[in-house]
Amino acid sequence: MRTLSENEIRQLMDEMRWGTLIAIDDGQPYAIETSFATDDKFLYTGSKYGGRMNKCIEKNPTATFKICDSTKDSKLFRAAIVESEAKILTERDEIVQCLRTIYKKLGLPESRIEERTDKITAQTGSLSLYRMPLMKLGGVASGS
Repeated sequence: MRTLSENEIRQLMDEMRWGTLIAIDDGQPYAIETSFATDDKFLYTGSKYGGRMNKCIEKNPTATFKICDSTKDSKLFRAAIVESEAKILTERDEIVQCLRTIYKKLGLPESRIEERTDKITAQTGSLSLYRMPLMKLGGVASGS
């Protein structure tokens, strides 16, 4: 096994669309699978508005995001982790930036961003968005 460089970690984050968001719920880890995207400074993701993950992050912003990839037989693998704090986005410009970054990665039409932002800021939508600074990155891969 070998340690991934920061460039390799960022490449893995660029390639993958789904990861695991992990937070603390009453002293225990709680995790969900979710789509995500990154820019130079942040990882953006989300969960159900008012759901369990959202409540965890409201109580304690300490969060971790895990991204993994492997071959079917698991002989070749890459895994990365972002240890950070999740901020629940409430400001319109932050929400637009988050959605723009995620929509670009997922190939979704930007024409939907304004309507989605309106719902999120009015808290009438079903989504909460989070921004995690890319503070502490780690990763490993198969091979030497």
